[in-house]
Amino acid sequence: MHSSLLIFVVAFFVRILNLYLHQIDSSTYLIEDQLIYWEWSLNNAYTSNNLLKDSLLAERMPGSFLFFQFIIWLVGENLFNVLVIQSLIDAINCIVIAYIAKNINVKLFILAGMLSAFSPLMIIVSSQILSDTIFLFFFSSSILCILTFTKYKQEKFIYLGAIFLGFSLCTRIVVLPLIFLLGIFIGYICLKEKYNFLKIARIISIFFIFSLSLILPRAISNYYNFNSISLTTQSGSHFAYWVLPAVLDFDVEEKKNLYMKKLQGLNMQLETLENPFEKSALLKKEAFKYLLNTEKKFIIMAWVKGAVLNISAPSFIIDKRVRSLPHPSFYDNDRNVAKWLTDIFRKDEYKKYKVFLILSSIFSILFLSLFSYGSFLLLKNHLQSSIMLFIISVYFIAVTGPVFSPKYIHPILPFLIITEAIALVRVIELFFKLFKHTKYN
Repeated sequence: MHSSLLIFVVAFFVRILNLYLHQIDSSTYLIEDQLIYWEWSLNNAYTSNNLLKDSLLAERMPGSFLFFQFIIWLVGENLFNVLVIQSLIDAINCIVIAYIAKNINVKLFILAGMLSAFSPLMIIVSSQILSDTIFLFFFSSSILCILTFTKYKQEKFIYLGAIFLGFSLCTRIVVLPLIFLLGIFIGYICLKEKYNFLKIARIISIFFIFSLSLILPRAISNYYNFNSISLTTQSGSHFAYWVLPAVLDFDVEEKKNLYMKKLQGLNMQLETLENPFEKSALLKKEAFKYLLNTEKKFIIMAWVKGAVLNISAPSFIIDKRVRSLPHPSFYDNDRNVAKWLTDIFRKDEYKKYKVFLILSSIFSILFLSLFSYGSFLLLKNHLQSSIMLFIISVYFIAVTGPVFSPKYIHPILPFLIITEAIALVRVIELFFKLFKHTKYN
């Protein structure tokens, strides 16, 4: 209990300190997607008092918007106070991650909690009006519950985990396929424990009902209003504007230009459509047509590039203070890492950004080393728990694909932090063992 309180206090203090070091004003602080989350929340999105068009709301899941509206109801339309409450939730996330680690090895509790408390990515994301922090709370809680079931074999933890997964799904659609993968994992655990067929069927059925029931009203509403059982319209624009262009970076320039020209024509056609799901379907169809006609090696290269960049890129580059420093745009450099880095290191006007990039890259290299070693130890010593954590991590890396941002690894931070903690514990043990051996010889 005292350890949990310590983790919470440290994590909350660090996040509040970070907020105080910002100049938080809703008219200047919020950028890009944060503006959507703030403005939609102020307009009572997904409630009976909603002021926005249903076709617009079809783009996102309602969970995070309802979360921000609840906070606004508590503390008023004060952006700083809203971020304080979100920081409190993120401090709780640190405790949840610590308990996930404890589930694997008791020695990891304090270390994993403190690594979470000082995680640059968690701190930065908790200071932004996005869905990530509340999603991590629901999702990491579901991981904790399911791993607790694998350890103690108490069914109630599966059902509690399913409820948290349901809330995760209401926050971000990306978790939907993962629910079915986790259902298979739970079935594997049940078979391993030699449960009878009826018991396994009951457990998995209740798991799916609890996980999926919260989105049923959304699916019914979309079918009634738009003749679609899809939950959001995001997939079309995501594939067409982000995924495929990143894949075509590896292809000839002519094909890329042809696709962009085709997309411009398609956008004119989309303006005549009212149904947002029809627009999304057409965008997705066009993107997949080009994707299937692209050489497989380019697809693999794009996915590998995205995975490596997202895991290894320094978290600080998404911090508003660092982003405000003069620096070249990664996307304006055609997502070419070598070209982007060359631009940074050649021009004196990017000196401050260069210093931040070098320092944060050193920490990223250290993290990657610990992550690699910790992953090996996790697989070697905790195979059953590692299976679930690897399923989740590989899934998120795969669905993110070639789209780049350090925040895309935010959902798998529990896994990354735990592997880092495992490696650090082992390194510390080896150090003391070597020190003791040297002392007595």
